[in-house]
Amino acid sequence: MKLAVLGAGVVGVTTAYELAQEGHSVTVFERRQTAAEEASFSPGGLLAPEWAAACANLEWEQANERQYSWWSKLLGHRSPVSLNPGPALLAMACHSLERLSQLSEQLMPSFGEQQGLMTVWKDPSGHRVAARLQSLLADFGCKSHLTDAEQARDLEAALNPDTTLGGSLVVPETWSANCRQFVLQLKSHAQQAGCRFRFATEVFGIQHTPGQRGVRVQSSQHETDSEPFDGVVLCTGHSTSELLKPYGLSLSLETRVAHAVSGLIREPLDAPSATIHDLQQGITIARTGQWVRAVGPPRRASRLPPTEAAFKPLYDALSDWFPGALRTGVSGAVQEWSGTVTTTPDGLPLLGPTSVPGLWINAGHGMHGWLLACGCAKVLADQLSGRPSEIDTTPFQAQRSLPAIA
Repeated sequence: MKLAVLGAGVVGVTTAYELAQEGHSVTVFERRQTAAEEASFSPGGLLAPEWAAACANLEWEQANERQYSWWSKLLGHRSPVSLNPGPALLAMACHSLERLSQLSEQLMPSFGEQQGLMTVWKDPSGHRVAARLQSLLADFGCKSHLTDAEQARDLEAALNPDTTLGGSLVVPETWSANCRQFVLQLKSHAQQAGCRFRFATEVFGIQHTPGQRGVRVQSSQHETDSEPFDGVVLCTGHSTSELLKPYGLSLSLETRVAHAVSGLIREPLDAPSATIHDLQQGITIARTGQWVRAVGPPRRASRLPPTEAAFKPLYDALSDWFPGALRTGVSGAVQEWSGTVTTTPDGLPLLGPTSVPGLWINAGHGMHGWLLACGCAKVLADQLSGRPSEIDTTPFQAQRSLPAIA
């Protein structure tokens, strides 16, 4: 089939590569000048299926607890609740990591891997949350262990001795890797497999005329408008909703903004050897090659502080936990990044066909795009080729979030 993929982030590039491997003719449309320039440019990099599932499970528990309390006061009974996304997230993440390992072994020797995760906290209340996460990790078959402050400092010698440390939760069988480096390498392999990339091309709409064969992509490169495709895959994040509105489809998607600070390491012994997650701030600090990166949790646009203030907690976290790691005062040594991520109410991406013939979705991954991209791309390629998926895709069906507009 002749297919178009909209978006060249990690989700779009992995999708294009898998479709090309199936023998499809693939064209990728991207508004930026190259791949991985938006949400895939500077994610935290953590590849930890059980950790992601445990965090999703905990968030679901806390949301249900708040909902139960509110409804109990108002109506005196429990309201309906959504399904726990943890198990489905774990299944897709494990499927994705398996495919990522295959691609790494076949195509690229390295893309900045780093092993291990240590979650730290200052306030004693963090221990209760960490203990629940440890229990959930055990339920998901993942080994972890709680330590006191002294043991944590023995494991991670670069931790600032002057910073208050309440303890740590160590998850050794996890990985962190450079998402953007992987995407750029995979893009080259996709091109070798026959994929065409149309960069600096803004997509304004998708034209599907009932009774006519093919779907057309309306873009800033007008010569492509008359080029019909057998199918179009939307890997477009927050733009997905706008592209589907003309067809009476309303997506349950929310766009949030994430910030990151990346810098060259001044002194390797002062930088973390594993990925560090500040449990109470929600900030992740990871080392990728000669760089150290701090990434904050995504925030709703309505709750965003001014740009300068948004980066301050990241600098503070780096200074607090690893004061000698970041090289400052040198031009180009530090990079600030902010970008949008799009998520669904249940935290699981939308994957599969829509009710519009020829239109498919692979979007809504939130902060899990890097973790889930390879698995979602493989599932979508299987679906387009008419093969059964290796995992249950019911929780990810795009139709669950695509009611018709009244």
